[in-house]
Amino acid sequence: MNGFKTFLNFTRKVLHHLDEILHILIAFMLVGLVFCMAYYTITHFKAFTPEAALPIIDDIMLMLIILELLWPVLKFLRREKFSLSPFIYVGIISGVRRILTIEAKASIAHHESYYSLIEIGVSVGVVLVLGVVLLLYEKAGECRIDEEE
Repeated sequence: MNGFKTFLNFTRKVLHHLDEILHILIAFMLVGLVFCMAYYTITHFKAFTPEAALPIIDDIMLMLIILELLWPVLKFLRREKFSLSPFIYVGIISGVRRILTIEAKASIAHHESYYSLIEIGVSVGVVLVLGVVLLLYEKAGECRIDEEE
C-alpha cells in the first residue's frame, strides 16, 4: 500500500509539472500569436482607405481578445485565484468587435439591411447583459472580501 501511495504522489507531481509547462507554452503561444498578427497587420497596411480601416480594426480587436485570454494563464502560473472577469471581457470585446464590423461594412457599402440591424441589436443586447454580469460579478467579489475581513 505504501508503494502505491508513493506512486500516486509521484504521478501527481509529474502531472502538476506538466500542467505548468503546458500553461507556460500556451502563454508564449498567445503572445507569439499577437506578435504575428501585429506584424501581419502592419505589413499588409498599404494605404489608408475606409476599406483598409475595417480589417485593421478587426485585427486589433482580435489581438485584444487574445491578450485578454492570456490573463487567466498568467494568474494560474502566479497561483492567484481564478477569475471569470477576463472571459466576460472577451465576450464584451467580441460583441463590440462584431458591432463595429457590421456597422463599418454597412457604411462602406452605403447599405443597411434589416438583418444587419437585427444583428447589431442582438450584439448590443449581449454586450449590455455581459456588462451587467461583470458589474454583478465584481460586486459579489467585493462582498466576499468584506465578509472575509
